[in-house]
Amino acid sequence: MENKNHISQEEFEKFERYILGHMDAQEKIAFENTIASNKILSQKMEDMKVILEGVEEAAFRNHLDQIHQELKMDSPEPTEITEPADREKNKKIFPWKPLSIAASLLLTIGFFTWLLLLRSDPNERLFMAYYQEDPGLVTAMSSETNYEFDRAMVDYKSANYQEAITRWEKLIQDRPENDTLQFFLGASHLALKNTDPAVFFFDSVVAKEESAFYEDARWYLALAYILAGKEGEAKEVLGQSQDPRAIELLNELTKK
Repeated sequence: MENKNHISQEEFEKFERYILGHMDAQEKIAFENTIASNKILSQKMEDMKVILEGVEEAAFRNHLDQIHQELKMDSPEPTEITEPADREKNKKIFPWKPLSIAASLLLTIGFFTWLLLLRSDPNERLFMAYYQEDPGLVTAMSSETNYEFDRAMVDYKSANYQEAITRWEKLIQDRPENDTLQFFLGASHLALKNTDPAVFFFDSVVAKEESAFYEDARWYLALAYILAGKEGEAKEVLGQSQDPRAIELLNELTKK
């Protein structure tokens, strides 16, 4: 069963970039829309803020401890009370040594690395190493007939995957065998790490060898199986492909 509180590496990096202000305006808006419509993701965001605050506090405390230690080392032995001018000569200006800063940075980086390794399983790390979302199709937004499909494609490209799913699910009710809708519904669910529906839609496309999406669907189907922890099924799908990516990934699975 999927752990709803699990923060994947991809989510971790997005949360970090958002909190630290490293997203551009368009990506920030799209991300905020996703957060607003997803209670689980919103809770994960709050958890992430707590994590970052903890890291900042740990790094700050580490700085203070190092400063205190270096002050003790740099302080002169007690001497007789001297005139103000003599005391001024004996004063030392504490240097912010590069080694201290580097040590704190290493502490912070080490904490993040430990956290990522702790919170992600081997299958998810393998998935993230090979997963790259499909770029989608060019949209015209001019035909009334295709408007809803194109509007959903805009949502998909903006990473508003749930909105895209909602629109495409309405369309597929009238065209249940449409491989384009099946493929992009699978792609949207996989982007959200909803493995069961992703497998269902990609498997439907793979059943149509004449489909223009056949090879891509087979690749994403294997990735969905890996993310779901179904290595046997993933190996079977990858073993049927001559795609260099599939061969490489199959070798990685075989090593496990």
